[in-house]
Amino acid sequence: MRDAISSYFSLTLLFFFILLVSGFIALSVNYTKAYRIKNNVLTNIEKYEGNINNEQMLDKTYSYAKAIGYTASDDAIRSAENKGYTCPIYRGNNVGWCYIKNSTVNDSFTVNVVVFINLNVPVIHQVFSNNEFFWMTGRTSTIPVL
Repeated sequence: MRDAISSYFSLTLLFFFILLVSGFIALSVNYTKAYRIKNNVLTNIEKYEGNINNEQMLDKTYSYAKAIGYTASDDAIRSAENKGYTCPIYRGNNVGWCYIKNSTVNDSFTVNVVVFINLNVPVIHQVFSNNEFFWMTGRTSTIPVL
């Protein structure tokens, strides 16, 4: 009986360790995707001089997100919209990021962008999807007003 309890404890510990390592790998992969999307969006916003509704800019960011497999949950998008962010839609689909244009100062402005680290683990996704801990923010350099 003592050997059975010992092996049960060992298997439980092994299972917990496997879950912990798998979760860490999933988090790091999704964090990397979100970081790449954030940098791509910031670069494109600066390239198109802050014109967020430019069809080419939205096409580039949307196709890049699909190419690397990035998606944002609808819960995270709704949570960002509730906090005052604007989330663009491209051809009926969320592009997976949101933004706020900062006020114009000295004939220039900046844009704050937020992307979301998406964990598709059911329990964790439902508990933490609205948490800003899984948001990644960035800001463009100053963009002149033309």
